[in-house]
Amino acid sequence: MKCQYCGSNVDLPFRCPFCGGYFCAEHRLPEFHACQGIKRGPSIYEEIERRDEVVRLPFYRKTFSRYFSRLSSRTEIAHLILGTIMVMLVGLSVAIIEVRLSNPLSILLLTFTFASAFIPHELGHKFTAKYYGLWAEFRLSLIGVIITFISIFSPIIKIVSPGAVLVSGEASRKTMGRVALSGPVINIVLSALFFVLGFSYNSLILRIISVWGSMVNAYVSLFNLIPFGILDGAKIFWWNKYLWALVFLLSLMMVIVILIVS
Repeated sequence: MKCQYCGSNVDLPFRCPFCGGYFCAEHRLPEFHACQGIKRGPSIYEEIERRDEVVRLPFYRKTFSRYFSRLSSRTEIAHLILGTIMVMLVGLSVAIIEVRLSNPLSILLLTFTFASAFIPHELGHKFTAKYYGLWAEFRLSLIGVIITFISIFSPIIKIVSPGAVLVSGEASRKTMGRVALSGPVINIVLSALFFVLGFSYNSLILRIISVWGSMVNAYVSLFNLIPFGILDGAKIFWWNKYLWALVFLLSLMMVIVILIVS
C-alpha cells in the first residue's frame, strides 16, 4: 500500500484516526500529512490578536466605568445637588437683602459665590480621603439641612453646612487629620483669592461680590475649625494641636481683616 501523502510503498501503513487515510511511519501524525479531519486550533499569535480585538475594549470600558463608580455614586451626586441648591438659596437670600445689588446678574453671581465655599470644601475632604485609599462620599445630615434651611429665611443666621463627607476605612490619626484639614485650607485659599480680586476690580458690584466670597469662605473655614463634635477642628486638634492653632488663627485673622475692610 502506498502512503497517501508521499506515495511511498509501505508494508504496514498507519491509519489516521481523524481523516481515515493510510500513511507511512514518517507521515503518520496528523500535522505531518496535512490532515483534513482535524480542526486546527488558533496559534498563540492568533489567540492574542483575537483577544485584543474582542476583549480589550470591553475591559477598558469596564475599568472606566468602575473608576467612576468608585469615584462617586448616584446617591452622592443627588445629595451634593440638593446641598448645593440649599447653599445657593442662602446666597440668594443674602443677595436680595444686599441693597447695593440691583440687577439679576449680580444677584446670580453672589448666589454662585456661596456655592464656591461649599462644593470645593466638601470635594477637598472627599479626594483627600480617596488619595489615602478610604471610602468617602458626601451625605446630607438632618441637623445640617435644618440649620441651612433656617439660614435661608433668617436675616441673622447664615450657616451653609447641609451635610458632610462620610469617611470609612482604616486610617491613622494623621490621615484623618489631613482629611479634615483639607476643607478649611481650601476655604482659606479661596478667601484670600476673593479678597485680592475684590481690590483689583473697579466695578463696585464685582467688588461687593468678591468681598462676600472672601467673607463666606473665611466664615466657613473658621466655623469648621472649631474643635468640637464632628467638626473638622476636632479631628485636626486630635492630630496636631499646633497645626490646628496655626490654621485657626489664620482663619480668624482673615475674618477680622475682611470685617474691618468691608
